[in-house]
Amino acid sequence: MKDNVAGVVVLYNPGFEVLNNINTYRNQVDKLFIIDNSEIINATLIDQLQKLTGTEYTSNHSNLGIAAALNIAARLAINLNYKYLLTMDDDSLADDNLVIRLLANLKGQDDIAIVSPYQLDDRHPDYPVKSEIVEVDFVWTSGNLINLEAFAKTDGFREDYFIDYVDHEFCLRLKKMGYKIIRDDSILLQHNCGNTTRHRFFNDDSVFTTNHSPLRLYYRTRNRFVTQIIYKSFFPDYVKVDRIRLIKELLKIILYEKLKLRKLYMMAKGYWHYKRNRLGKY
Repeated sequence: MKDNVAGVVVLYNPGFEVLNNINTYRNQVDKLFIIDNSEIINATLIDQLQKLTGTEYTSNHSNLGIAAALNIAARLAINLNYKYLLTMDDDSLADDNLVIRLLANLKGQDDIAIVSPYQLDDRHPDYPVKSEIVEVDFVWTSGNLINLEAFAKTDGFREDYFIDYVDHEFCLRLKKMGYKIIRDDSILLQHNCGNTTRHRFFNDDSVFTTNHSPLRLYYRTRNRFVTQIIYKSFFPDYVKVDRIRLIKELLKIILYEKLKLRKLYMMAKGYWHYKRNRLGKY
């Protein structure tokens, strides 16, 4: 085994470019679980995915959400006695030595639950390579290496979140249990963050919007408030920063994005459902 490392990529109606993305990391793990949440089945693409060596394809035949897909893969990996799980989004690309370098941070460090690379996206295309390793409150899912021993001590990712803040909540829960979440800024991952566009605010032309759909903003709003209420007494600084992020997101939507009223309505609905404790798929 390649140091007992399995991997997972979660699909949702991908294009054929996902084949190239997967090929950047499938040979870095012993087995890659391809968990398909697609609602539109592309038989030709599935046929090519199933022919990839070292992979195991599973279709959920509907969108069960990112949390459920990750849990399926993690439990399959645990049942096969893997120690670590690489988690990838279907739009992410990996360097040749991604897993080896992530693994170097975990070896002999049982108190680390997740190690993450620095994610390069359209908002940070020229981030300078650093050697700094930092402990953080949360990391985005793609490119992470998860200690499955730590995962096994939890109930897994929260499936009632469905999507968005799944990673935030899981990281905070692990930290509350005494584990560390670290990011190695010398390791870079190419990752897309929505349909990012750049805007000018007076003399500043470095304002970016992600242009997520109204439905995505519903989940984000609902789940972020649930996360804040759970962890505000344990991680007050995280909650304070997250509230500032919300204000900035609102301002960007109002100033720059399309479908403003629809997006604001769905965010308000997300907040209302949080207050009513209505979780799960919309």
